[in-house]
Amino acid sequence: MESRAAQQPAPCTGRCPCRISAGQGRIFRAGRHPGSGRRRISQPARHPPHSRFRAQIARIMIRTDIASLELTAGSGWTDVLRRINLYLFALLPLLLLFWRGGADAAASVIGISFLAVVIARRQWGLATHPLFAALLAIWLLLNLLVSPLAVDPAASFSRSVVWLRFALLFAAATCWLIQSRRDLKLVVVIWSATLAVSIVDGLVQLISGTSLTGNPMYNTTRLTGPLDRPNIGMFVARLGFPLLAAAPLLLGLRGRGIHIAAVAVAAVVGFVFILLTGERSAALLCAAALGAAGLGGILTFPRYRLQVLATLLVTGSIGGVVAAMSERIWYRVLQFGTVLKHFADSHYAELFGIGFDIWYNYPVFGAGMKNFQASCWAISAPQVTDGCPTHPHNIYIEWLAETGTVGLVFYLAFLVLVLAAAWPLLRGSTTARLTGLLVAGCFVVLLFPLIATQSQFSNWPALVFWTSLALTMAIARLALKEHS
Repeated sequence: MESRAAQQPAPCTGRCPCRISAGQGRIFRAGRHPGSGRRRISQPARHPPHSRFRAQIARIMIRTDIASLELTAGSGWTDVLRRINLYLFALLPLLLLFWRGGADAAASVIGISFLAVVIARRQWGLATHPLFAALLAIWLLLNLLVSPLAVDPAASFSRSVVWLRFALLFAAATCWLIQSRRDLKLVVVIWSATLAVSIVDGLVQLISGTSLTGNPMYNTTRLTGPLDRPNIGMFVARLGFPLLAAAPLLLGLRGRGIHIAAVAVAAVVGFVFILLTGERSAALLCAAALGAAGLGGILTFPRYRLQVLATLLVTGSIGGVVAAMSERIWYRVLQFGTVLKHFADSHYAELFGIGFDIWYNYPVFGAGMKNFQASCWAISAPQVTDGCPTHPHNIYIEWLAETGTVGLVFYLAFLVLVLAAAWPLLRGSTTARLTGLLVAGCFVVLLFPLIATQSQFSNWPALVFWTSLALTMAIARLALKEHS
């Protein structure tokens, strides 16, 4: 009788049909090696559910890839035009401080220039990238459905038509203007100088009661700096955090100690200034962003968890000391605690409630852009204690009230694509991961939902938002490009 060992088939080697079939997506489950003479039974390979899920995620990441999304500079007039618009983009924060009309015009020029280069070079494929296609779809939705069905169509069209400039500004900065570390360094230097001017002006206002630009404090409790309204804290927070995210790219992992120390000191000074402005939303968003980046650093770089924890503790301690030493800031902290404790009876709950009331009456496409106040007077005026505002002080409720469920879904889809495009940073090189953590902090400052914020449709705050998001995604793209 043939022994049991002799009956065992030989192992698969070389170009065995078993191996070939397995490579073509079919594996032998119940059969033996063909040389054994036994009957073969084959069936398609079955991948476990988690493998299929990971494959789906991989396909999504491929579709949202921005590393290779670049409108190359070319030569001749297109390169000259890019350089001019790069300087315009670098000067946008300065224009936002001192010449709002100029900032709006500069953003429009950047968008039109980008569109002209796309047309001249016939780069139509950019419009099919999910990020830009989503923005184009939002703009079409606003003009084809939201504005025609608005409470006041003329008012809605006055905003929806020109909303395209924000989408073009975002696209231009992401894939055209910033193509190298040199371009990024130019923007960072000019933005940093602009924020330094804002901080110095605000500190002079804190000490003397009047800023160098001649603006008094707002209600003796909040700083304005060069602005005529108390928004300088959010301005510094939203435009300052992308500068922090650019540091790993510009300094590298082995940057000179003095440069790294300068960045750390600048970050602490900026955080302390935001606290001193008295803007609770800006301070909370910065604290949350630093905390999120720090927690991510502990999980991503466990070797440096003690250093990260020490940095967070020192920063938090400095913030606590500043709040405790300033009677004005401590009063704002107590006010915030009171608002949280009695939120249902607060002014913010009333504002949010108005937004939901408007959405309840116009659930699909909203009341229309620039129609919040008019709709409030028509629907909720009897219940409003301080008059109808122009917006609900929350960007997501604003999208819901003015563009309806459809508009909010489109906007959320765009944000998901933004997050998906930046996600590969956290799986890249050390520099890419560090950049990704700071980019995540930028997203917290810009997109955190449970906070009272400025309008996202009004020109000035909308420009601050889209300028910050544009630089953030340009940094993410450059980091992914260098990693790949």
